Amino acid sequence: MKIREYFNEVELSPEERKYLIKKIDKIKKSALNNFKSDEILVELRVNQDKKSEWTVKLNLDVPKDKFEASKKGFNLTEVMDELEEIILQQIFRKKEKIKDLRERGQRSLRKKRTIDEKARF
Repeated sequence: MKIREYFNEVELSPEERKYLIKKIDKIKKSALNNFKSDEILVELRVNQDKKSEWTVKLNLDVPKDKFEASKKGFNLTEVMDELEEIILQQIFRKKEKIKDLRERGQRSLRKKRTIDEKARF
């Protein structure tokens, strides 16, 4: 997994940086375990404005898909926790969509096999 980190004039403590990396690894282990680690590209942008409000943007590029989320807040760990939930929700929604499309395709193939061509409906 390749991680690009962009900290715009922000100095993070080693604990904060370790926490961010830990959350990204957790996303990979829970939802992206079917991809090889070199196929996943992660882009993390962390910024803090004059009001001490954190802005965190997370982009995940996997083959054939791209997941993006951004969040603002005053506590960095809470912002990253919310980002994790958003990204996981996007990934699981995409997996459900693919699963539903496969099931619908199988149903239509089954219908084509069983319906008589001479039927009048």
